[in-house]
Amino acid sequence: SCKICDFPSHGMHFGVMTCRPCAAFFRRFVVLKLNYACLQDRERCSLNKIRRSSCRHCRFQKCLQMGMSNTALNLSKKQDPKIEPEMIIQCQAEPSTSLMPVIKLEVNRFLITFESYIFEDQLYTKSILSEIRYDNLWKDMNEIFSSGIPSTKHGHFATLSPLYRFVEGLKLVRKPQQTERIKFENRLSMNTLVPHWRAQARHTAILSMHSMAFRNIKSMADKTMIYKAVWRNIYRFERIQMSTEIFGGKCVSEKKLAISCEKAIQLDALFFDLEGVAQEKVKLSLQDYKAFAERCVEEVAKPLNELCPSIEEVAFLILNFVLHNEDTIKGEALEVCDEFRDNIADDLHKYYQDNEIVNYAQRVAKMMSIIIAMKKIHYEDLGGGFIVNTRNSEN
Repeated sequence: SCKICDFPSHGMHFGVMTCRPCAAFFRRFVVLKLNYACLQDRERCSLNKIRRSSCRHCRFQKCLQMGMSNTALNLSKKQDPKIEPEMIIQCQAEPSTSLMPVIKLEVNRFLITFESYIFEDQLYTKSILSEIRYDNLWKDMNEIFSSGIPSTKHGHFATLSPLYRFVEGLKLVRKPQQTERIKFENRLSMNTLVPHWRAQARHTAILSMHSMAFRNIKSMADKTMIYKAVWRNIYRFERIQMSTEIFGGKCVSEKKLAISCEKAIQLDALFFDLEGVAQEKVKLSLQDYKAFAERCVEEVAKPLNELCPSIEEVAFLILNFVLHNEDTIKGEALEVCDEFRDNIADDLHKYYQDNEIVNYAQRVAKMMSIIIAMKKIHYEDLGGGFIVNTRNSEN
């Protein structure tokens, strides 16, 4: 049995016989330099009865007490080895698509492709096709969050594990993705930016409904608070990774970024055309945006391009980025997210096992480093500053 929680173990991890969720918990704690105050709860803080829902401070103390060592995680930057050949996961030439049956629907002369289960509810179709007013944005998000779509009780989605449910969401929002025919639009105006922000919000809300941690939070107020805090950078994280798939090394060397499924930008050629706005304000907004985007390229896109993650790993990265913004996740929602972390860590291990990828500890450590980099950028929120500056410049 696991020396930490007494559940069935899965082998030696960090020098101790543990289950995979406890091993993943210990890795997160060390790599992300987490620090939690003890709950001082007689039941949840007893080191003799540690469970996965126990006080996280005391759970970590039990890990140390039983002899778990962080030596394997302390990789020196100077000695950081290249990823071993057997750890490389083949990049896909085309963005991932679902294996599910596909229904094609002709809408306003455009052929839109949807997975068949989307038609369980008209709200899903509306969320993809219809144009929304900016004033009604949060109302529409709440409708998506309360829809219960896709169903977790029947159909294909209900048969999937937590990680693969989010993978399915990624496949859905990436279905319209252009690669060879993606268009560069380096001259951006408010006429292009505002609809782009609307689409971002909508797609991220749909993606969020594929996360069981998000769905299982009962309070709509908690859901909305978490979503408002992180939705922009969830979308950016996903777009940065997709940019590395589409452009490869040119994403970094030529600063090419796919900002949507149809459009891309090249940072060095980017120009803002904001009618009726003072040029100094436009220049400031452009500088803010470029500074943010260049950090994303260097600190996130570059290591992602070197890692070349599979779609399962991309799902794991995005989910962990959200789960580690813990200042927005509190109370009951925190317990839901803790259990979800263990589940997706277990799913990722099974994915590696099924694909006969044995030496993956260093790969997971690199993913955690990418999460830390994106988390820092998110907290500094240069992108949010850009949006605020742009809106203020209109007034």
